[in-house]
Amino acid sequence: MQWLDIDGVSESFINSIDKNLMGGKKYRNGFEYILDSNSLRQSLEIIKDVDIERAGDVYSFYFDLDKIISAISKKMKQGSYQFWVVGNRTVKLEKLQTDKILIELSKKYGLTHIYSIGRNIPNKVMPSLNSPSNEPGKKVTTMTNEHIVIFRKN
Repeated sequence: MQWLDIDGVSESFINSIDKNLMGGKKYRNGFEYILDSNSLRQSLEIIKDVDIERAGDVYSFYFDLDKIISAISKKMKQGSYQFWVVGNRTVKLEKLQTDKILIELSKKYGLTHIYSIGRNIPNKVMPSLNSPSNEPGKKVTTMTNEHIVIFRKN
């Protein structure tokens, strides 16, 4: 936005954007877990043991995702559908099963999971391996597939 030089957009607004996007709230010293996903809870316990700040970043993202599911569900008509395309990324060597977490979170908003479809990402821009620890020789696979998750409003 700084490069675009749009009239009426202040420097302070531009600098605050990250805080207002999904996962923008920082939990540096832990957080109170209140989400309805056992899969996420288990993954966060593992990540927290390695890096509590990174666990807070992950929690912040899913906390915001839960708010979005709620807001969309309130606007949906009975019998209508939601389609989500998600990837299951790895954080601190822990695979976050976002497709499964999404299913768990959606139940309390009157959504029924209809079907999930896995799909390979054939023309991926990112490398298929990276070194998140920055230790030579320690590499893990990056996302090579995504999931289309389909829900119907009860």
